[in-house]
Amino acid sequence: MRRRWPWIVLLAAVLGLAGYAAARRLSRGGEPEAPAVPVSAERPRRGPIERTLAYAGTLEASSRVAVTPQTEGRIQRILVREGDQVRAGQLLARMEEDTARLELEQAESALNAAQAQQDRARKGVRDEELANARALLAQAEKDLADAEESLHRAERLLQEGALARASFEEAERAYRASETQADNARRSVQMMEQGASAEEQRLAEANVRASRARADLARLQLEFTRVRAPLAGRVARVPIDEGNMASRGTVLAVLVQDDPLLLRVPVPEPHYAEFSRLGAAIRVRVRPTALPGEEASPGRVSAVGPTVNPASRTFTVEVSLANPAGRLRAGMYANVEFVLEREEAALLLPLRALVQRAGRQGVFVVGPGPRAGFREVEVGIRDDAQAQVLRALSEQDLVIEEGNAFLEDGQEIAVQER
Repeated sequence: MRRRWPWIVLLAAVLGLAGYAAARRLSRGGEPEAPAVPVSAERPRRGPIERTLAYAGTLEASSRVAVTPQTEGRIQRILVREGDQVRAGQLLARMEEDTARLELEQAESALNAAQAQQDRARKGVRDEELANARALLAQAEKDLADAEESLHRAERLLQEGALARASFEEAERAYRASETQADNARRSVQMMEQGASAEEQRLAEANVRASRARADLARLQLEFTRVRAPLAGRVARVPIDEGNMASRGTVLAVLVQDDPLLLRVPVPEPHYAEFSRLGAAIRVRVRPTALPGEEASPGRVSAVGPTVNPASRTFTVEVSLANPAGRLRAGMYANVEFVLEREEAALLLPLRALVQRAGRQGVFVVGPGPRAGFREVEVGIRDDAQAQVLRALSEQDLVIEEGNAFLEDGQEIAVQER
């Protein structure tokens, strides 16, 4: 019995302490007091917050052009390679131009002759030219008299049977030719003496216009042998080699315009009204996956599709993306963020501070005393980590953000402030 006495004393002491602790917990109404809940709390802060939508798409060239020649011929030289940046009007290729150049020289010579005739019709002839024309007329009249005499003699011989019919006809033709030549020489002298008529001057002017048009056409045909870039862009493909024959439908180069680039993004139907209303006011950030770690490139909503795809229930938003340095390329995969709302100085809380109690959204704040107080709040913009509080809180409030999952209004807390 002596050996059991210390254990009996120890058991009595433990039961006494347990009873004392139970008596302390019976502080109100005979019910035990709940222990203080450990929580972490912090004060709201001011800062920017955005409401964004994130999607993905593929960069596209804003224009794509297949360059073909405007004439047929052999390709003499190709002056660009794939990947080259070209400006509008830059020479891309040359085709053989010998025939076109000769045609231009002929047309320019004809134009010069027509202009000389027009000048003569306007100014008249020189004395030397008139004297020469009169001399030619005198000779033509003498030749006509000789031809007439030969014709009469041939006619007599024919009647006498001393001349073949063919010889007579030859003399007759010679007479008519001499008569025509004399008439032409006579009119030429008359025109030189009287000057060109108004009708002749109009005819000379029309001849100049026609000759100039032929020269312009020949010059254009020569220019067609030089194939130029119709727009500024990048050479995506050169599908033909020098020395090959090319027709009007042969593709010599494919150009893509990569400044700006386009991005066509499918967006779910519920956002259609908002995108239609905001349009170009929506901020856009584009991050190509091929360029990790770089800052996002700013884009611009350039078009909102007018229809909704009934199969996917999406509409297309077109984003224009400036690319002055040419670092972005068509075909790159990119992530896109549309910033629909942004507040620069919003009152912000972590999302974990928000709780639901009895169908109401709110937060627990510290106080009065070491107890939690539920406060219903109105929330504005949310992102992945935080929310904007519109009312019922200030920057001086201490808001519980951890340990609030099972808190109740008025419950005792042990606060660790951050």
